[in-house]
Amino acid sequence: MFIMDDRGTVMTRQLLGAAFILAFCLMAESGSAFAQSAAERFRDAQGFQFDGFSDAAVREYRRGLALNPRSVDGHTRLGVLLLDEKGDLQGAIDELATAVGLDPSCAYCQARLDEALERENSNPSEQVARGNQAYSSGQLNRAVAAYRVAIYLDPVYAEARNCVAWSLYRMGELDEAMRQSEESLRLRPDDPEYINTEACILYDRGNIVGAIEKFAKAISLSKSPGAADLYGLAISYLAQGKKSDAAREYEEAIKIDPNYSNADYLRSRVGLSVKAIATHDQLTSLTSKEKAGTEQKSDGR
Repeated sequence: MFIMDDRGTVMTRQLLGAAFILAFCLMAESGSAFAQSAAERFRDAQGFQFDGFSDAAVREYRRGLALNPRSVDGHTRLGVLLLDEKGDLQGAIDELATAVGLDPSCAYCQARLDEALERENSNPSEQVARGNQAYSSGQLNRAVAAYRVAIYLDPVYAEARNCVAWSLYRMGELDEAMRQSEESLRLRPDDPEYINTEACILYDRGNIVGAIEKFAKAISLSKSPGAADLYGLAISYLAQGKKSDAAREYEEAIKIDPNYSNADYLRSRVGLSVKAIATHDQLTSLTSKEKAGTEQKSDGR
């Protein structure tokens, strides 16, 4: 038990008063840091988005909005990102509608919300066409987003799923690419183009035997062998060390389409991955050696 005189009581009251003032100041500082933290999250999100890391950008926007849920700019930027780069149509509509609800005078928020609602009521083929346009201009994230909107509108749209699979393959997101490829083949199991997509993904994942099986299956289901499948067999055989087989398939590929002798064409027009065309020079060298050997034999040397 403590006994204080009047002087002690006064001192205690002074200390309590000082503690209250200190606590109030800390709370004020905490509120300031709270707002700054949200702003920093949004800045980080924009940085990730600019660098092409859309998943990281989404996470940072959501963290920022958890700190400042009334940020019109935060909801709008997240909604636009979900619409244009992720293809999350419902998520985009939710975020943009929230932004409009917070600020009905925001014309940009309303315009993007109207755009999202228009896509929700569009034909899936229109979204595939939008994706193809983005793909042709090298905007793979936007292409995938448009294809995903098509799938949202029509979950059994095999073409859209194959387009997503191929785009993700080009982006190196092989696990998700394989899931989409398998779904497209579940819907259309005998489509040579879709089988080729899966074969390319398998090759990049290091499953060479599986890739060869798929390339061969695509050829068997085609009315005539495709250069893409023959080239796929060539690089797969080369990966196994079967140089003669590789040279043979490569020769057949360039007979059908001479452009397959051009690595730039394979990279930019066909869209093969870096891994798939890494051995292109070896293929070219192999066929040159094969030709030289044939010519020597014909000359009797």
